[in-house]
Amino acid sequence: MPRTWTLFFSLALALAGCGLEGPRVLRLSLATAELTAEAGARVDLPVEVEARRVRATLRVEGLPEGFAPPPMALEEGRRTLTLPLLAKEAGTYSARVVAEGEGLRRKVPFRLVVAEPRAERVALEGTVYVGVPEGLSPQALGGRWYRAPGGGLFPDRPLRAQGQGEPLFPRQWGLTLAGFPEAWARGRGEGVVVAVPDTGVLKDHPDLQGALLPGLDLVDGDADPEEPVVGGFQTFHGSHVASIAAAPWNGVGMAGASQARVLPIRLLDPGGSGREGDLILALRWAVGLAEGLPPNPHPARVVNLSLAGAGPCSAPLQEAIDEARARGVLVVAAAGNQGEDYRGYFPANCRGVLAVGAVGPDGRLAPYANRGAPLLAPGGNTGLGPEAGILGAGFLPGQGMGWRYLQGTSQAAPHVAGAAAILLGMGADPDAAQGALLAGARRGPDGLLLHLPGALLALEGGGVALEVEGGLDLRPGETGALPVRVLSPTPVPVGVYPEGGLSAYLFPNPAKGEAVLRVYAPEATPPGPYRVRLRAGGQAAPAEVRVAQAPAARVVLEACPLVGDCAVLTLPREGGPFRLEASPGPHRLLAFLDRDGDGLLDRDEPWTEAQVSAPARGVRLLVR
Repeated sequence: MPRTWTLFFSLALALAGCGLEGPRVLRLSLATAELTAEAGARVDLPVEVEARRVRATLRVEGLPEGFAPPPMALEEGRRTLTLPLLAKEAGTYSARVVAEGEGLRRKVPFRLVVAEPRAERVALEGTVYVGVPEGLSPQALGGRWYRAPGGGLFPDRPLRAQGQGEPLFPRQWGLTLAGFPEAWARGRGEGVVVAVPDTGVLKDHPDLQGALLPGLDLVDGDADPEEPVVGGFQTFHGSHVASIAAAPWNGVGMAGASQARVLPIRLLDPGGSGREGDLILALRWAVGLAEGLPPNPHPARVVNLSLAGAGPCSAPLQEAIDEARARGVLVVAAAGNQGEDYRGYFPANCRGVLAVGAVGPDGRLAPYANRGAPLLAPGGNTGLGPEAGILGAGFLPGQGMGWRYLQGTSQAAPHVAGAAAILLGMGADPDAAQGALLAGARRGPDGLLLHLPGALLALEGGGVALEVEGGLDLRPGETGALPVRVLSPTPVPVGVYPEGGLSAYLFPNPAKGEAVLRVYAPEATPPGPYRVRLRAGGQAAPAEVRVAQAPAARVVLEACPLVGDCAVLTLPREGGPFRLEASPGPHRLLAFLDRDGDGLLDRDEPWTEAQVSAPARGVRLLVR
């Protein structure tokens, strides 16, 4: 019995073994994840597939109709297949290859990028001739395709008042040095309003009684510009400055430079610090422009800015100054107390501002004063002694209202503001007043020193002053422009004297106020520094010009179809024959002499253009 069982079991096991099979296999992979083609072209997608003991099909999903082939049955085994795809339309398509059968599914994604078909290419052939006129025409050059230059509500840079010193009671040597007593018989500035944006004022000071108009406080946000007494080293800077400009002649204390009225604006704290945004608001309110603030019924004709901050003139600040100037306001600013170039400090470096440096009783530039200001005035130099400061109104600890000496370009600026008020009170406009102040100034060892009698004579005699802003960097063959201010009561002829073969002219000429100096460096100009000298009414001013080494000039030719990218070709300086591949149809050809090698058409580079239709031969372009 046991033997029979053994044989039966072995036979059953053998029969069962004849029916065993391996596992089902379905594998799929792609040789690439992205295909590219032009519209209308066929592209092949290689596929690696393996199917064992499973009936499956292979297909493409996710493509528009007509792009993919129909599904195909997979044969047993492993093989590489090619799926032909038709790129019918331009675009980017995300799709997948799918192998599926008997409950098994495999998919692999891919991307098809179809580009627009390349247009047929034809030739544009011709010759570019170059003829460059010599000299410079004073007419504006016509044309187009010129390269255009590269512009919180307000900036928030810090400002500092420009005065410091110790309390003393000396006499007012500054008024004598600048000749005020000689001029007071001619004018005193009565009726002129001088705005003083500063630390505020001591409204009860005996030397400000009758001088102050209703003002504004931008620190506390009200209409009371009174400076609070907080103690410590508090100079009462605003009162000091206001009294220098316009302390009344009332038999008490000091004499102001003029008898103008003071419009006080508090924007600096008692320590003399503030923000540029408040300065912009103060400027606009002072001349009657600021909105959202109490009305100003007494717009200023002079604004005295005895404050400074480091950096260039910002666009919002320059806009506020331009608005003030447009309303006939003369803006005077302290040059700064850093002993550096004043052009590194605002608002003195803003266009249209009369910057003022400081001298001591000896007429020499004070050691603290920033250099280069167009006009100097008494600001004090206590290094020569305590009485060499500038007297002004203040508050003395333990004594109350009084007077003290301070020094700084802050003290120099109100001397000029007072002088300007006197000239404006005699009927001068701001340009004429500023021109007279500069033309009538005395030549000192360190610059032009304020001299009011000379300014009065200059005003009567049509005094002229010239200001040239900045300098020019040119390459041979280039033209540049500089702004010039001709400060004069009436338009005056200005002589223009270029050196070194440069060409230059001033427009308009005769000029009063703003003018433009255009300078041309001929192509043969050697590199180096040059000057263009301007002369008018006995005054002179130089314009500095630097000519750099000329780059290798070339001709640039652009062929632009109505639709699509332009083809660009460079030719030698003298031009020559050209051949460009282009799409059939209309093209605009632009050829220009690229003097500076930047690949862009600049205003003073000769050029020409033409309309042609490709293909074309024998095209002639004359660049001149």
